[in-house]
Amino acid sequence: MRFFHQTWLVFLAFGIAADTGRCATTDAAPIMEVRFWDSTQGRLNYEYELLRLALEKTADDYPAYDLKRHDEDFGSLRGRRALAEGHPINVYAAPARDKEGALEARIISIPIPILGGLMGYRQLIVREDRLQDMAEIISEDQLKPLTVGQGQSWPDVAIFRRNGYPVNDTGRYSNLFTMLEQRRFDYLSLGIIEARRELASHQPANGTLALVPDLYLYYPLPVVFHVSATAGPLAERLEEGLERALKDGSMEALFQSHFADELTAIHAESRRLFILEAPLPGLEWSPQSELPPVMRFRTTAQ
Repeated sequence: MRFFHQTWLVFLAFGIAADTGRCATTDAAPIMEVRFWDSTQGRLNYEYELLRLALEKTADDYPAYDLKRHDEDFGSLRGRRALAEGHPINVYAAPARDKEGALEARIISIPIPILGGLMGYRQLIVREDRLQDMAEIISEDQLKPLTVGQGQSWPDVAIFRRNGYPVNDTGRYSNLFTMLEQRRFDYLSLGIIEARRELASHQPANGTLALVPDLYLYYPLPVVFHVSATAGPLAERLEEGLERALKDGSMEALFQSHFADELTAIHAESRRLFILEAPLPGLEWSPQSELPPVMRFRTTAQ
């Protein structure tokens, strides 16, 4: 709970009312409103179910809750602004970021990685006419001359550039597949847990895009729940609920039930894996020893 209290005090320094968006009052009892957003289909159901699990784990200690999904395609920056304001969303799941700037001061990031290291394994999507070229890549030096496509404000952009990869980050997520088809960049890098589903959802009518078999990138990319500081009690509740779900094994069971195939794929003998250096965001992370082994993430390239 230490990070919640620290961030909450920073937020109060801005003079913004602490209870905004926390509960809706009814004649019977207060209701804790939970408005969740994530536009990524590959992990949306897991995150939504985990959010509900954390809320249920704390049902005896907090008000009843009203959990609803928000489906608008914000884009990363606009979504974080809406989260900071607490309307129309007050929680979403995304890669962790360093807590710098006025916007981040209005967002509470719960320092419990909900996908372990799995989100850090990146699968590549290319045009089908590039599949043979990609099959011949056996080293980073062969991949680095190619340009990777990423969305605006994604934390991955800085990681790729730090490691010497050219990046095109001029698009929003909703148009990245079209940009790839139009040869604006050479490949699109997405998390292994989302790449196949997202490709199926965004595949052009002529079916010209494909996953590169057995080639993965890896860098630390812990995904966490981010909560609007206007809904501070919700952040406290979710942190408690996640800690309880970790201790009783229900979080790991949910994780395994959603991502068994992906966990098998990253350990296959045939896979090619390039590891990129990336520092972990400066949150007060729960010790890795408290996470199930399958949910831990690498912190170095070794």
